Amino acid sequence: MKNYLIFPMKYLNVTQTYAGKTSHLPHTTGTPKDYPVDLGGYDSGRDWVYCPCDEIKIVRIYGVGNSGTNTIWLTSTDKVIFADGTSDYVTIQFTHSNDDDLKYLKVGQVFMRDDKMFREGKDGATANHIHLSVGKGKSKGNGWAKNSNGKWVLTTTGGAIKPEKAFYVDEDFTVIKKTGGLNFKAMPKWKEYITLKKVNIRDGEGDNVGTSFPVVGTYKKGERILVDLVYTNRYGNKWAHTDKGWVNYQNLKEAEK
Repeated sequence: MKNYLIFPMKYLNVTQTYAGKTSHLPHTTGTPKDYPVDLGGYDSGRDWVYCPCDEIKIVRIYGVGNSGTNTIWLTSTDKVIFADGTSDYVTIQFTHSNDDDLKYLKVGQVFMRDDKMFREGKDGATANHIHLSVGKGKSKGNGWAKNSNGKWVLTTTGGAIKPEKAFYVDEDFTVIKKTGGLNFKAMPKWKEYITLKKVNIRDGEGDNVGTSFPVVGTYKKGERILVDLVYTNRYGNKWAHTDKGWVNYQNLKEAEK
């Protein structure tokens, strides 16, 4: 399965977007900039934050046990698929978790997809929530820099990215409560099929006779494959998209559950 980057909480509840005038707009309008959101979880309690990709590693922890606002940076150990369709490493900065969670964590610690990592908190804040910023690539410098508006913003090798362009929402994992007007994209749904014969894999969905796009590989007869999209082209022919390319749908059958 592809290494999709998914929204890291059970409830998507945006209480302040990156355009929020309460505290975030100076992050977004300064130089450099990032695009922070505040996430409230299900209610005013302390929901968990989960590992959002196949594997992610803690690269820095700041503020635990002192007056600095608790902040943690994590970077994926491999490239992820962002919701904008691009692929790169991801670095995520989370702020406000409490000492009682972060004091048990350490730099270099690795989490696997869906692992619980830490909870919302109110260290440096007045109510439980998570302040999240996300960027492409690996952490740059010590992970943040003060911008021209005097705000500390995330710094990564690939630059900051808006959360709705970074995270897919896995609808089997996350319930959407409030997006703050941000347009998050659902993670593609994969369904298992079996090939009825040897099948050519092409880098496009084919024309009327299915030969306009070059062959980039093949599947063997009886091979089980995953499909995330079935598309009918302008000639009325169905094509299925797999993680390796496009195949003629008539050469597949849906696998029994």
